[in-house]
Amino acid sequence: MNRYELQKTWSKITIARAMNESIELTNKGRLNDTVFAVLCLIAFKPDITITIILNHPYFKDISLTTIKRAIGTLDCEGFITFKNGEDDKRERLISIKEVE
Repeated sequence: MNRYELQKTWSKITIARAMNESIELTNKGRLNDTVFAVLCLIAFKPDITITIILNHPYFKDISLTTIKRAIGTLDCEGFITFKNGEDDKRERLISIKEVE
């Protein structure tokens, strides 16, 4: 264990928590950790699919149902958009809805 790395990690954890707390939901609640992690991954990798999210190592212990529920929550809140893939029209590509 490296003390410096742990200090950097603590800084990033507190920044992430503050970011999550700043997101306003329609029910005045807060995104749970899984939903927030899915949102951050979508922001990091636009045009991502549910399959890519599910296969990401971070979500290795998270079920498909939980990922779909997280996507549903983000969709209901209006945080994400969907579009069909260019090559495969059945593919749903997920991106963050940009706020202007």
